[in-house]
Amino acid sequence: MLNRLLLYLKDLCFPASCVSCGQIVESEGLCSECWKQIKWISDPKCKICGAPFEFESDLICGRCAKEKPRFDKAVAAFEYDDFSKNMIIRFKHGDSTRFCRQLATWTYRAGEEAIRNADLVVPVPIHFLKRLKRKYNQSELLAREIAKLAGVAYEPRILRKKKRTPQQEGLSRNARLKNVGGSFGVSEKYADLTRGRTIVLVDDVTTTGATANECAKVLKKNGAEKVILLTVARVDLK
Repeated sequence: MLNRLLLYLKDLCFPASCVSCGQIVESEGLCSECWKQIKWISDPKCKICGAPFEFESDLICGRCAKEKPRFDKAVAAFEYDDFSKNMIIRFKHGDSTRFCRQLATWTYRAGEEAIRNADLVVPVPIHFLKRLKRKYNQSELLAREIAKLAGVAYEPRILRKKKRTPQQEGLSRNARLKNVGGSFGVSEKYADLTRGRTIVLVDDVTTTGATANECAKVLKKNGAEKVILLTVARVDLK
């Protein structure tokens, strides 16, 4: 009885709203109009990086064929475009952390099959100065929720950002790779947790994959057997 009353009061004071436009909805998620505008990612897509294909194929894309990423597989829920970036920016920079559970749910559903036998969920870290400014790491919030949904151990202390790097936005892929090179490391105290493990690496958006590539590189250098990247959205590089 008390629980029902508390839920009623919560819904009364904080009604569910559309994650994108803020319109009041029956349950947390997207309103009907915003749902039509989200570009959900489904098959066919690259077997490694998850880039959508325009035709049926079980192959890998040209980018992965030319240079295989350090991570073994990447999955994202939807495309990052002019419409969806509003949700990401509000969550990442606008303190709209209450949307985290919904974003994490979509991400988990997209990658559920890929992470079925995973051992650990690890967020992409940010530098402590950036964290002080932003007050939270959005990747940690997402990773914690995804770990709960997947029933997999969550460990945010394995990866660390050793040095502060300039913003990646606007940089080419090669410039991004150079920018993040050597900026991540594995904490010695938790290094044993990576050995022989399948690790789910969680971030908000994949653009060129440079950050995930560097994180996967150091995880595998420390003995991780497999690294699967899960993100809410990915940029269509076409």
